[in-house]
Amino acid sequence: MDIKPTSYRYDGEGIECAYRNEKWVVCIKNWKPNNDIDGLEHLEIHHTTDEQFILISGKCIIITADRIDGKFNIELTPVEKGTLYNVPKERWFFTIVEKDTKMMYVQDAGCSMDNSEYCKLSQEEISYIQKLARPMLAE
Repeated sequence: MDIKPTSYRYDGEGIECAYRNEKWVVCIKNWKPNNDIDGLEHLEIHHTTDEQFILISGKCIIITADRIDGKFNIELTPVEKGTLYNVPKERWFFTIVEKDTKMMYVQDAGCSMDNSEYCKLSQEEISYIQKLARPMLAE
């Protein structure tokens, strides 16, 4: 009987759901084009579950927002390595990452498109986010 812990690694582009049980899922998230500052198109929301992020390496910004009268009230948070960030349910969010970024996220195993949604950002909102994010990523 092997008593070593099971380990998971993913070095490809995008997301790999590395571990799942009946309660939660742990994913490894690497850079992919739509998480790049120049690939930004939308925000997402989970209606029934929070989502937690931990930056392992590279740079990441978490975009959070409330939607009021059809427009997003946007906040950008630069992510520090080794710090746990929680995005609560019913909060719009997305992540911007640079190439060579590796992070992990945890969410409820029941999270799906049945209880989540995406909303396209306007060109004005994308430009606003990019203007604020570029200096943060340059630091």
